Amino acid sequence: QLKLRADELLLSLSPQDSSQIGVVRCAFQWAQNSSTVFLSIKFAHRWSSPGALKVQDEKIEVSECCFNFSATGDHSQLKKRYALDLHFHDDVDSNLWFWQLASAGRMTAEIRKKTQAHWPKLLKTTSGTKAPIWDSMQERWEDELRAFDREKKDTSKDADRKASKEVSEELLHENGQKKCADTKTSPFKRSGPVKRLCEDYWPPRMDTKKKGKQATWIVLFHSPSEMNCEKRGQQCQQVKDRWDAVAQKVEQVSEALVAAVDCDARADFCKSQKVGNLPFVRRYRKGKKL
Repeated sequence: QLKLRADELLLSLSPQDSSQIGVVRCAFQWAQNSSTVFLSIKFAHRWSSPGALKVQDEKIEVSECCFNFSATGDHSQLKKRYALDLHFHDDVDSNLWFWQLASAGRMTAEIRKKTQAHWPKLLKTTSGTKAPIWDSMQERWEDELRAFDREKKDTSKDADRKASKEVSEELLHENGQKKCADTKTSPFKRSGPVKRLCEDYWPPRMDTKKKGKQATWIVLFHSPSEMNCEKRGQQCQQVKDRWDAVAQKVEQVSEALVAAVDCDARADFCKSQKVGNLPFVRRYRKGKKL
């Protein structure tokens, strides 16, 4: 009874003004799974040290970047203010979190990550100091994290393979067009919006994901000599202007591809395609004439 009264007396004599109360930075541990951060916070400056068994006036704020906690309590017959401010490694969801008091002068908090990830560390710091791990909680989530890492690695490999294949296919089509040199009088140039095709580069039979036979091709078969392109005749210029405009418009409104075949340079190929009077337009889809 005497000790209890002495403790009460010492507590009443300790500073009451908040500006004079000592501040204790709380010890903490953390754990994670792919979607959540778990915090265990002790009202003491070290995890192994005694501290306040309970606190009052708790104030907790969670923003996208940070966790901020403060409260008042007493230990060793002195009033103290307990605080913890953490700047996370990555963003969290400020709307999805909760906290609760635990036994032995502790509290816990769970905070949802903004995006699923396996964080390499808890804090956004360059000091190299690592936050201590909440071992018992982390052990519960090791299998989930390993599964998440495997899935992410597999997804990354698939994305790399897909990107590599797309680059290879793009080069295949770029080099293919070079094989289709037109006559000097052709109105369509390599740098224009109309792709040049021939028997050596015929995408409607190519098994590529893009720009191959799965795409819709709108092909103009033409004869520069019949259109008087050598002298830049009126018909030649009209066909060029209209087909360039078609290519630009189609590119804006669909995934179809617009091309041209020079039947003066590729007479046998045009004959094999059984085209009618030139200029002649035909659509191809899945390698078939439409």
